[in-house]
Amino acid sequence: MKTVIFLSDYEDEVEYQAVFDFLADDNIRGITVKPCEVSITNGSSGCCFYFRGEELKPDLVVGYAYLADLIPAIKLMKLWRMSGVKVLNGPEVLFSGQNKDLASAMFNSVEGIRHLPYYKFSALPEQEVLESIGFPLVAKPVNGACGCGLFKFDSCAELSEWVQLNGDIISNYYVQPYIAKQNNEDYRIVVVNHKACYGYSRRGVNGHWVTNLTQDGSAKIFEIHELPPDLIKMAEKSSEVAAALFCGVDIALDETGQPFIIEANTCPAIKISRYLPGADNTVEKTFAAFIRQELIRHDI
Repeated sequence: MKTVIFLSDYEDEVEYQAVFDFLADDNIRGITVKPCEVSITNGSSGCCFYFRGEELKPDLVVGYAYLADLIPAIKLMKLWRMSGVKVLNGPEVLFSGQNKDLASAMFNSVEGIRHLPYYKFSALPEQEVLESIGFPLVAKPVNGACGCGLFKFDSCAELSEWVQLNGDIISNYYVQPYIAKQNNEDYRIVVVNHKACYGYSRRGVNGHWVTNLTQDGSAKIFEIHELPPDLIKMAEKSSEVAAALFCGVDIALDETGQPFIIEANTCPAIKISRYLPGADNTVEKTFAAFIRQELIRHDI
């Protein structure tokens, strides 16, 4: 029996289990492992890993850690790689994906991807500097998830007031221009092995500009072929730039109908029906098929 580990938190274990259910038909065992609960012994012969009284000997590890679990997961994935274990969405992918200012720089460096410039300040700049950037501006946490901690400012006075109240956390934030979205909606394109497999649009509750479904946003499912081809092409290219073999690319059309990348989430929702009643199991089924393919391709 092959063993696949999802290195993550238990809060979303139901999503990983949805993948494991498809893998079980091929005699592949799936385990969700929280990074800080792994014990390690290391010596001249290498590393041994233990979890809940059992020695872990995975055939493949999937990186799905964020926030407090990120750094412990990165260390584990590096150690498993040193031990010859195949890792998907590994340390570099998760680190860049969770440090969103770094991800923005990666997108901005590639032709064919329209993304937003970003600004990271150690202190509030002079008003003329901010006015030259232009308002509205959005402040985002460098390490954030689920649409939490986002702020939009329509003037220098609003941003200045926020900094005065939150100066101690400004180093954890970066700022980007706000672009109005066509129909006040954006899209989540789920990409597996750099190929779009699922898409849905999102709108904020009561017209709010934050559209994340965990913030009570609403959604509509689309067949991939129903979405603009240039939007899909840009989403797939963004996954390649992020080197993410599984990710959720957030993309929107501006008011002229031109697409731009908001961000690429390297730990996106898998079981879409958990957030969107009526959604089918395409994502978990496609992800499981890709994992199965990787086990075969690497002769694991």
